[in-house]
Amino acid sequence: MRTYEAVMVFDPALEVEQIEADLRKLNDLMAAGGAVRKWERWGKRRLTYEIKGRQYGYYVVAVFDGAPAGIATLDRTMRIYSSIIRHLISVVEPGHVPEPDAESVRTLGAAPESAPAAVAETNPVEAKSVENGAAVEPDAETAEEPKNIG
Repeated sequence: MRTYEAVMVFDPALEVEQIEADLRKLNDLMAAGGAVRKWERWGKRRLTYEIKGRQYGYYVVAVFDGAPAGIATLDRTMRIYSSIIRHLISVVEPGHVPEPDAESVRTLGAAPESAPAAVAETNPVEAKSVENGAAVEPDAETAEEPKNIG
């Protein structure tokens, strides 16, 4: 058994309930060959570059134990899901394995408290950071000046 980390980027146009339904199916698949240690919902974030015409994605990270043979099945399943626009499965080094988080696995079916029911697109020019579901304006005093390289 090895410990793996799977990073999934979901289509931001989906409702949180649809993402949670897909996560429950993936959780069952991951737990079939081992045990799920942790789920982290990073929420909606801007992508570095456009993927399938999307500028934003809903990020979720899972840490789980499994057999190498089961990883191919999991990878194939993630490729089939149309809700996942990008994913990456990697091996976690033995010294960096996180402690199991039973709370995040037990509450997988419950929507995170900080996630809004529907994720609205934001204008990149007027983009604001979001903390716990509330928009936060950047602080003018702490904002860094752009650096001219050249």
